[in-house]
Amino acid sequence: MSMDFYQIEQGFAYGEPNAIPLARITMRTLNNGAIAIDHTYVSPSLRGQGIARKLVLLVVEVARKEGRLIAPLCSYARVVLQGDENLKDLIAP
Repeated sequence: MSMDFYQIEQGFAYGEPNAIPLARITMRTLNNGAIAIDHTYVSPSLRGQGIARKLVLLVVEVARKEGRLIAPLCSYARVVLQGDENLKDLIAP
């Protein structure tokens, strides 16, 4: 069983490719060009392993690469971004 992070149509996921993801983060582009993080989910069996944080950081990589801001509509993503001094600059006003 090979578990890994991979890109999906509207975000990123974690689990076995070609199976139902065990964790995922969904995102979309807002009218102002910012990336909205709508939802983060991790299966109860995987919680506490840093997987949700890694999913948020994958969106951060996209935002930095594309020069975009992030609108953390998901409460977990907001906690991660606001709690890290190196990420606060990415939060859309």
